[in-house]
Amino acid sequence: MMNILLVLLGCNISYLLNDRITTAVQFASGFNKTSVNWFLSGGIKNPSEDTVTEAEKMAAQISQYEKTYVRDVAGNNWNYIYDTVATNTAENFIMVKKYLDETNVDYSQVFVVTSDFHHLRASKIAEKIIGEEKEIRWILSEAELHDSRYWEKIHIKNVDADVNKAIEKFKM
Repeated sequence: MMNILLVLLGCNISYLLNDRITTAVQFASGFNKTSVNWFLSGGIKNPSEDTVTEAEKMAAQISQYEKTYVRDVAGNNWNYIYDTVATNTAENFIMVKKYLDETNVDYSQVFVVTSDFHHLRASKIAEKIIGEEKEIRWILSEAELHDSRYWEKIHIKNVDADVNKAIEKFKM
């Protein structure tokens, strides 16, 4: 049986998160005789507004899809790994790296699911944190807000600072 790691990056905007989840489930449902380890990465970005982590929200929604999609495909197995700590993209990839360094699972492929508008910044951050150790393949959801690309142009200028701050926070 093939083992893949499917990293789903959280988002505190429900519309965008739901589109990432739907995109990921559609992708994962296409495998046959495959163990898919879902790495659900997202904590609570705004504790005053939320009490449930993004990872837990993702798991709840995916498990609903799983009942519909996965049972029809013989030999598939979905497992969940929760990162309920990360609150931004750099922290997401710190937690992915920690998991990859500590696990005994040999993944044939690692996929990251995020929004298309977020891909460039996310890939730069992943490259700085994970490096060339594992080839990452990207699965991109299409939903965006009217100002998503504008904000990405602002945030991409902070990639180095975001990575350094996350490394310091988690003492890597």
